[in-house]
Amino acid sequence: MASPGPSIAGRDASDDSDDARDVGVVARHEAGSAVWRNWLGFFLLGTINNMPYVIINSSANTIAKSFSQENNVAMIPWANVAFGFAAKCLNTFVFIPLGVPYSVRIFFNGILMLAGLIGVAFAPNFWVAIGAVIVSGATAGFGENVILGYLRLYNPSLITAWSSGTGMAGILGAGLYIGLACAVKTPTSDTHRYQTLRHMNNYVFLLSTPIVIVYWLAYFFILVKPAALSLHREARESGRYKASETSGLIQAESASASSDEELVPREGSCARLGRCLRQSAWLSFNLGLVYFAEYIARSCSAKSKYKTDPIYTPVCPEFYAAIQLCYQAGVFVSRSSLSLVKVKRVGVLTLLQVVNMVVWIFIAWKHFAPIYILPAYMVFVGLLGGGSYVNVFYLLRTDPSIRDEDREYCLNVVGLTISLGIFFGTGFNTALFHLPGFKDQ
Repeated sequence: MASPGPSIAGRDASDDSDDARDVGVVARHEAGSAVWRNWLGFFLLGTINNMPYVIINSSANTIAKSFSQENNVAMIPWANVAFGFAAKCLNTFVFIPLGVPYSVRIFFNGILMLAGLIGVAFAPNFWVAIGAVIVSGATAGFGENVILGYLRLYNPSLITAWSSGTGMAGILGAGLYIGLACAVKTPTSDTHRYQTLRHMNNYVFLLSTPIVIVYWLAYFFILVKPAALSLHREARESGRYKASETSGLIQAESASASSDEELVPREGSCARLGRCLRQSAWLSFNLGLVYFAEYIARSCSAKSKYKTDPIYTPVCPEFYAAIQLCYQAGVFVSRSSLSLVKVKRVGVLTLLQVVNMVVWIFIAWKHFAPIYILPAYMVFVGLLGGGSYVNVFYLLRTDPSIRDEDREYCLNVVGLTISLGIFFGTGFNTALFHLPGFKDQ
């Protein structure tokens, strides 16, 4: 009777060790169908999560003009990210420590996404529209951090599926807006013009509301539950059945673990945050600066040509929306390129994007660039931005110096720098566009 005891004890200790390890690691063996389902699921999540955000940014110039707020056009992308930072902080510093289930966070995010779209569609004035944009933008930031954290449980290659989906969101969002804009006849007077633009916004945002259903379907029905969580659940269930025969051993191990925990002080959240900041400081700096520069460049495209240009038309296609589509095309290509090209020196991408920012400011000020080269130039801006995004998160996901238990936290911390970069970039533009030489008379 002596031999079964050590055998059971050894097996239970091994099971407990495997259980703890499985929670924090990626499942490496997936069935063939699960691979494609997960790729499709994360692609759709990326597409839907960012689509309202992209539609709002693409229609920023039109929303501002429809309420006679042309000089406040930069406030639209600013509002689109203003509370995104707060939403990301909520997920990083509250929901993750509390262990709020991913399913609850995704469902809650979908509800707010729907509310934001409807709010923009029926906004009676510019400031109500800004409020609805804030809600919609917060869902994009919150959803991004939630899914990036969830991806730690899957194969690192699925980062490409998510990032490619976010790039496709840009093409679909901007394309939808341009298509509806071209379906509307060009107004002949300013009064009719403002009314037409408001109706166009109503159609665009109301037609976008069904995407929330796809968002939920992708998470709840298409994605295959990560093996790490399944193994953890099975281990817990099997532990219940073994509890009676090993109760004495379990109690002894629990007592030992409790005494060990008393000796080892529990790590504070500030210490963990400091460690993540040190490990990801360079990547955080680069990603934040890239977004700061590219959002200045994107907003400057709204001021990049005179209304007397022969190519100018106020609706079909509205120039700002068309050039945003070019930007999104570049983002889609670069965010889908990880399997072909991996860039470790992300600082090179950052430097090039800062140069682009300076050039676009001068284009908005002096209007010296031929209008026909601007779309191609904006594609280049998108290529650099998307390339920085996907490579930074891939480097974070595969960095061996980051602990498995810290990886979700560090991914979320770096994600905060995106919101900071956009926040300060759009704030810079709001001030810039009220200066002589930039302000519409």
